[in-house]
Amino acid sequence: MIRKIHTFYLAILVAVLLISATSSARFTRIGGGLTFSPGIDNPPNYETGNPGFNARGVFEINEKLWAVPSLTFYVPKSRTDQSTGDIRKTFFGSFDANLTYTLTTESTLLFYALGGLNLTMISSTWTSDEPSVSEILPGINIGTGIEMIVAEDINAITQIKYVVGKPPAQYLVISVGVHYYITGRRFRKW
Repeated sequence: MIRKIHTFYLAILVAVLLISATSSARFTRIGGGLTFSPGIDNPPNYETGNPGFNARGVFEINEKLWAVPSLTFYVPKSRTDQSTGDIRKTFFGSFDANLTYTLTTESTLLFYALGGLNLTMISSTWTSDEPSVSEILPGINIGTGIEMIVAEDINAITQIKYVVGKPPAQYLVISVGVHYYITGRRFRKW
């Protein structure tokens, strides 16, 4: 119980910091892409699938620091109970509120570190009258990524992060995708 309370207060603190950081930030990019993860496997309850699809926004706080909220949904996966023949379908997704910090730039490449809050959502239902299982598990993201300028208003992104949370919500996530500049690129190089 005490651990849940500490996690709740940590989540509130991170949310307040992100809101205050983005209040003066400029919304510059939207994006999305594919996400791959070994997922969360909890044999009696659920099994999760790949790939996932994500959508994100980028708020520039300053040249080196960005706030990046994102939503990810994975393809639902089914599992059949061998004894009863019932099928359980599991839906898996997450909301992330990350801060990224630019480590270094090289011509058209930007390397960054990220950290932030993760809320993993799992919902699992049976085809029979068995009760469904739904959970929202908080966690912390740590990771890194690369953003590369590929066209006038488009950047390619590749990111890897690890979600640290209460088991079973500890998993690795690899994302690839694009960012599109809403207001037009400010510069041709980083």
